[in-house]
Amino acid sequence: MAMATISLQLFFLLAATAAFVATSRSPMAPAPSSSAISFLRASCAATNDAADFCYNLLLPYADTFNGSLARVARAASAIAEARQHDFADELARLKLRGAGAGKLADMALTDCSNEVSTSDMFSNEILGHIDNLIAHQGSQKDFDSQKISAVEFMTSAESGLTQCVDWFHGAGEAAVSSPVGKEVIDGCTTLSPYLHISHMLVDAVKF
Repeated sequence: MAMATISLQLFFLLAATAAFVATSRSPMAPAPSSSAISFLRASCAATNDAADFCYNLLLPYADTFNGSLARVARAASAIAEARQHDFADELARLKLRGAGAGKLADMALTDCSNEVSTSDMFSNEILGHIDNLIAHQGSQKDFDSQKISAVEFMTSAESGLTQCVDWFHGAGEAAVSSPVGKEVIDGCTTLSPYLHISHMLVDAVKF
């Protein structure tokens, strides 16, 4: 039930965010070159069903990638990590006052806060791995090790968000329907696609 709910929410979130980003660029900003746009579209194809979300999110930065998929992945990951950091801060604030829906809800909130905070601690390490992919130094074995480490951190963070939603559903209807529960679940649902496109882009980078 929880997975079905979050999948439906993700569908609407991807559509809404893509539309928002597409219409929110400043009319004074110079349009990216046609070659930069083509490269970004090709890069975002690696994210499969999230390709439009990826494209609209990163379009303002299209001229900075210079034909490097690793740079596309770095930009997506930097955005995702910034959003994760903000969410970790919000969960920490919520934890201080409690969920207001009973002991099980408070436990779910604490577990969610700890999970997201732990993932956030590795943000700089993830970006460092991706920077090493951009630098493209060392052997293919070194390159693959850097990529695997970044992907593992990001997929773990994604899994943590799914767990967080499941914990709230496991805490009962009062926890899910409480203002804090709704805020936490919405936060997880909002952050998840950012992490998803980041790890898929990193995974697509070749030596």
